[in-house]
Amino acid sequence: MTLTDDGTLWVAESALAAIAQIAPSGKVTQHPLPRGAGYPPIPSDLQESPDGGIWYTAGDQIGRLDPSGTFTWWSDDAYAPGNGPGARSHGPGFPDALTLGPDDTIWFEHSERGSKVFSRADPKLGLKRITRLRTQFSVSAGGMTLGPDGALWFTQQEEYDAKQREGIGRLTPEGDYKKWPLPKDSAPNTIVAGPDKALWFTDRRSIGRIDTDGHLSHFPVPASTYPRDITLGFDRALWFTTDHRVGRITTTGRMNLWPVRGAKELAGIAPVRDGSFWLADRQADTIRHFTPPR
Repeated sequence: MTLTDDGTLWVAESALAAIAQIAPSGKVTQHPLPRGAGYPPIPSDLQESPDGGIWYTAGDQIGRLDPSGTFTWWSDDAYAPGNGPGARSHGPGFPDALTLGPDDTIWFEHSERGSKVFSRADPKLGLKRITRLRTQFSVSAGGMTLGPDGALWFTQQEEYDAKQREGIGRLTPEGDYKKWPLPKDSAPNTIVAGPDKALWFTDRRSIGRIDTDGHLSHFPVPASTYPRDITLGFDRALWFTTDHRVGRITTTGRMNLWPVRGAKELAGIAPVRDGSFWLADRQADTIRHFTPPR
C-alpha cells in the first residue's frame, strides 16, 4: 500500500490479482493485473515512480501502472503481450522486493538461473536495459529501501540453508555487498530509512534498528509476535503495525501502542500529512483510517 502526493491510495489486492486505486473522494477503481501464461500475478511491493504511476512485483512479473490505468509489464513468459522482442533474456525471475534507488532508478531482487540477483532499471527505459549485480547468497529480500548512505539496505530471509542466519544486507550501486547477521530466531520483514541516518525494520517480537556502521539495536514490542509494516511518519517518528494495533517508536526508543477498533490483522501502513494513517487489515479485507490520540 502506498499513498501518492495527489492523495491517491494504491493497494495491492492479492486475492483479486489487482491493484486498487482509491481517490481522495473515496472512489475505488480496480485494475486487474495482466495475465500471461506463467504464474498467477499476486501483486506486492508497490512503489511510486518519479514520473508518476506505480511500480509493482507480481509472481514472475514486474510492471508499472500509470494513473490512466495502463499497464506496462515484463515477465518470464516469452509470449506474454507486455514483453516484446527478446523478452526471455530480460525476464525478471520472481522478484522478491522492489524499491526506488539512487538517481530515481528502480531496483529489484530476483532469481536468475538459481542465483539471487539485484537489477537496476531506468523508469524511462523500462526493463529493456537493466544492470544486474550478482551476489553470493541464496536468501530472499523481504523488504528493501534506499539508505541515507546511497546504498540499498534490505532484510534477508533464509529459505534454503538452515545453517545461515537471517540478517540485514547492504549493497552499493557498484556491487559491494555486506551482511550483518541477526540474533537466532529473528524474522526480519519490512525496512525503512529513519530520520536519524539509520535503518529501522520489523522483526520477530521487536522493532530493529541498524546504523550505517552496522550497530544493531532491538526494541521489544509488548504482547506481539510478528510486527508487520513500518514507515516514517510526518512527525519524524517510526510507525508500525502489529496484530490489531498501531505502534509509534521515536529514534530514542520510546514506544506507544494503540488498539484499532474492529481491526483483526493489520499489515500495511501509509502516513497522511495531517498526522493520520491508512491501514490495511488483511484478515478483514478492509482499508481503515486511523488518527492517533493527541
